[in-house]
Amino acid sequence: MMRATSGGFSRLALVAAGLLAGTVLASASAAAQAADAMSPAATQPSGNAMVNLVRLLVAQGTITQENGDKLIKQAIAEADQANAAVRAAQAVPGAAASAAAGAGAATGTGIATGAAAVAAAPPQGTMRVPYIPQVVRDQIRDELRADVMKQAKEEGWASPDKSAPAWTERLRLFGDFRLRSQTNLFSRFNSTQTPNFQAIVAAGPLDLINNQIPFLNATNSRYNQLRYRLRLGAEAKVANGIIVGLQFASGNDASPVATASNLGGGFFKRNLYLQKAYIEGKPTNNVTLWGGRFENPFWTSELLYDNDLMFDGVAAEVRFPQRLFGALDWTLRGGAFPLDFGGANFPDTATAKQSSPQKWLFAGQIQGNLHLAGRTEFSFAAGWNKYLNIEGRPSEPCALYLGVTQCSSDQSAAFYVQKGNSLSFIRRIVLDPTLPSTTVQAQPQLLGLTQPFSVLNLRGQLSFPIKGENRVFIGGDYVRNLAFSKANACRYGQAGQPVNNGGSGGSGNICDTDLTKRTPYVGGNQGYSVSIEVGRREPWNFGEWRAFGEWRSLESDAVLDAFTNDEFHLGGTNARGFVLGAQAGLFHNTNLQVRWFSANQISGEPLAIDEVMLDLNARF
Repeated sequence: MMRATSGGFSRLALVAAGLLAGTVLASASAAAQAADAMSPAATQPSGNAMVNLVRLLVAQGTITQENGDKLIKQAIAEADQANAAVRAAQAVPGAAASAAAGAGAATGTGIATGAAAVAAAPPQGTMRVPYIPQVVRDQIRDELRADVMKQAKEEGWASPDKSAPAWTERLRLFGDFRLRSQTNLFSRFNSTQTPNFQAIVAAGPLDLINNQIPFLNATNSRYNQLRYRLRLGAEAKVANGIIVGLQFASGNDASPVATASNLGGGFFKRNLYLQKAYIEGKPTNNVTLWGGRFENPFWTSELLYDNDLMFDGVAAEVRFPQRLFGALDWTLRGGAFPLDFGGANFPDTATAKQSSPQKWLFAGQIQGNLHLAGRTEFSFAAGWNKYLNIEGRPSEPCALYLGVTQCSSDQSAAFYVQKGNSLSFIRRIVLDPTLPSTTVQAQPQLLGLTQPFSVLNLRGQLSFPIKGENRVFIGGDYVRNLAFSKANACRYGQAGQPVNNGGSGGSGNICDTDLTKRTPYVGGNQGYSVSIEVGRREPWNFGEWRAFGEWRSLESDAVLDAFTNDEFHLGGTNARGFVLGAQAGLFHNTNLQVRWFSANQISGEPLAIDEVMLDLNARF
């Protein structure tokens, strides 16, 4: 901080004179503000220039009020002393000039130059402004700046690391925006008899036996749909190694995988959904823990989980960076994720409540990274994804005609589907026996997954540099539902047989009691993809680019269709085809991407879908 001492006052006098010659005294508004900030007695003009200058410095915040008061007090005392010396010199002939010169040097009201001296005291109210060479003014400026910055750092009002409130140092905001033009093209050979199971499951109990069934659009192409995706998030560092984060995302609905919203619809306002809400802990550099709703903690492709899918639950990751044989390191991951806890008051209208098995996903993965010469890397992983109580179960005989509104197995119904998985009716509805057989009785049904799911996932990727930061990535992915069995399709008899994924021929019943008349069940449990990518993995700057291609095949019950990619074949499983695309950076944090999807349904009625997507992406 700046301190005033009697021995250092002449230096401050030079500082004062320099400031008087500079921009400080040239600011009329600063003087007005100084006057407002001080008491009426303190704002009266003084005949002492040093006093006026110090008041301005205090008002502008250059020095503190306490230091200013000390400087003013010292300046007045030294001025009184100098005036007394002048009066004494006037009484002695020949001494007036030297006394006046000394007074000017002490008070700042005048400076003697060369051999010239003031012979007598100046008239009252006279102020002398001396000429100060540029080199002296520069020195004064630099010394004053150093003193002021020293005080600023000590008091914490101008230090670089204290330029904003402390809480802003712990908060990070981020987000991205995507504008998409999407065209969906359907083959003219497609069947128009593909049920819209997503709509059926979402609607709840529907009488699919006596009423019309909703079907998918399979022949009417849709051109130039405009869609957008907005994601806005924040992370706060609450303590060393502890982060709390959240993210909001757009979407037409609250489905697990879709964050795109359609433009159009009468300019109605759009929804934002809570996409993430989590706490992340790092007890050591190699251990990470998550809890809440967070990003996929596993190294997987969109064959298994969509990129927009978030996980609810808890997860952990442990890295072993000590490279075996100098080239190989390992990572272990695992987690437990609740899917449905079941209703606490089921059945709602019954006094005797019923417990329901909870639905969970338990997953684990081991990953190895092999670092080879020439910046070549090979990564591989093996994962297991076990779904507990995910399949549908048949109910006890359910007499809806007696006014019952819920059947015993309703909570085993599928909570969300896209398309592809095998589905079965789960309600065993009892009809009113008192009515004639010709009477049409309502039979509102629910659909459940036919197959259980326990998915093995194997993934590998080789990458090597080609030029600069550009690389080649060659990848492969394989999934297999180990719990799948074609015998599962008929374990509950003809009433619980699959309503989809049937082949041609037979009676139309997959579980016909006459084995010779059964329609083949063509559901499958495997999927794979192979891909190649050239360029930058994320081209977010001008001049950066990438090109990619992929072949993908995913049978009906290889993975849960609710969580796989929602773009290939317009979402779900039971499809094979390719993806081609390219991406280029336009500006910093802005790029353009084009992709072409072409896929055909594997089993069941023909359904070929091509999609062209043009995306403008920006992030911040």
